[in-house]
Amino acid sequence: MNIRKHLKRILLASTAIFWVSCNDDAQSSRPQTEIPNELSQCYETEKVAKQKFNTDIMNDPVAYAKESAEKSAQIAIRDSIEQYVAVNALRSESEKNADSTPECLLRMIDTLEVPVFLYGVLYDQDSIATKRECDDGTTYIRDEYLRYEDDVKAYNKKYETYTETYNKIKEKREAELRSQMDSCINQQEIKNDSTPD
Repeated sequence: MNIRKHLKRILLASTAIFWVSCNDDAQSSRPQTEIPNELSQCYETEKVAKQKFNTDIMNDPVAYAKESAEKSAQIAIRDSIEQYVAVNALRSESEKNADSTPECLLRMIDTLEVPVFLYGVLYDQDSIATKRECDDGTTYIRDEYLRYEDDVKAYNKKYETYTETYNKIKEKREAELRSQMDSCINQQEIKNDSTPD
């Protein structure tokens, strides 16, 4: 008799626990993420392309923005100086004059970043399964995909910080270098104007 009472209590307790856990799943804001029944066959039914994360941005977006902005500003000014030097050389040649490219510009160009061109950079686009559907009719969002979604949110936040810092620093640094370049060109023009014909 006592055994039956204990079995009955155990059965009632396990039934109550089962219904409480079912109720929690129903109230969850996200769809279920675990597969309850190993007997039912489940398949990955949806996939999305994975976003590529820049590890430098993930590790320290501000430091990487400073480095990238400095390089970009230097490359932009280097292009402007090279264009000026090329035009100046053509003009000197057509006018049969000595090349009047300012020495300070040539010194300046030696200190600036050289652009690096990457040709044929290919990479495989990874994908990630977003959900699984089972033949018993249940659908589950994959835990791996939910973790990936959290990673994307964190990365996008860091990318915003990177972009904001990059734009500010690049604009400021480019203005400083352009001012230095203009000053150098103006000095040469003043010197040329003061030289008697």
